[in-house]
Amino acid sequence: MTAAAAWLTALLLAVPVPAAERACILARRETIAASADAAAEAHHVPVALLLSVAYLESHLGCARGSGGCWGAPISRTRRGVAGGPDRAASALALGYRRCGGTPEGAVSSFRWGLCRVPAGAHGYGPADVMRFAARVAARVAP
Repeated sequence: MTAAAAWLTALLLAVPVPAAERACILARRETIAASADAAAEAHHVPVALLLSVAYLESHLGCARGSGGCWGAPISRTRRGVAGGPDRAASALALGYRRCGGTPEGAVSSFRWGLCRVPAGAHGYGPADVMRFAARVAARVAP
């Protein structure tokens, strides 16, 4: 079992995933895992961090209205158009490079384009991602 496949199994055990998103994740599990593993490897980011951010962004592309996207814009000029796993991993990798090589900096950069959480920020942030990733990791079989 790949790292992403193990993480997805643990996610479904550790977190109360809404029914519609759970059904979608189960139906797309192999594709999600393969895409996440490939994107994480290509961009040298931890697969657990990539999947945690993607889950919190769009339930791994299964949230209604997400269109299968994982949250990161496809380009600087098309900020309103989100891409899939490769774009999300690329955005996290950029955050790692720009923000001191920390997962917290990578998530802040992914979310707000800054290496820190801005004042008045809404939605999930680095601390939420780290807690979420730890909760799921606690269920991943060794």
